[in-house]
Amino acid sequence: MEKSIVELEEKFAHLDRIIDELNNVIYRQSNRIDELEQKIKDLNVSITQLNEDNTNSDNEVNNEKPPHY
Repeated sequence: MEKSIVELEEKFAHLDRIIDELNNVIYRQSNRIDELEQKIKDLNVSITQLNEDNTNSDNEVNNEKPPHY
């Protein structure tokens, strides 16, 4: 009986360590996801600005007279 209790304690300690490791992995992944979401937001802002700049540039070019005028 003593042997089985020791085995259970060893298994419990092992499982407890695994749970801690998995919690650390989840924590790091959550932080990484937050970073990536912020980068996506930043990229969306940049793309929107580039599109607006491109649209404004196209309008300016369309309003200019050709060089032979």
